[in-house]
Amino acid sequence: MQLANLMLFVPDLAEARRFYGETLGLPLLAETADYLRLTLSERELVVFRCERPGTVGDYADEARAVIVFAVPSVAEALARFRAQGVPCLHAVPAEGPLGRYAAFVDPFGIVHEVQEPLPVLHPKSEQSSA
Repeated sequence: MQLANLMLFVPDLAEARRFYGETLGLPLLAETADYLRLTLSERELVVFRCERPGTVGDYADEARAVIVFAVPSVAEALARFRAQGVPCLHAVPAEGPLGRYAAFVDPFGIVHEVQEPLPVLHPKSEQSSA
């Protein structure tokens, strides 16, 4: 099984185009009255129109899916988000088993994260003794 694309459901496609296209910088591929298609790495983020926004809830303790966006610097991404009025759930980058990250909320109550790339780990090469 392979990942085909990611889908979100939001009540305002114009606001989704602004947030995901302009604020996050995802290129718009197609748009209709019912959905947007944006480029997200090698896949697509498909945003469908729905009736109501979601709620942030208890972010880390409730079942949910989260899109994690790779950024060179989580601290810089947080500063840029704050300057653009994007709600951030972390005051400073957090450390976790997958690296430095921070959560933010889109205009519809959907929580996502930014994460710094993890360093590439290379297995220790065996040393041969002659």
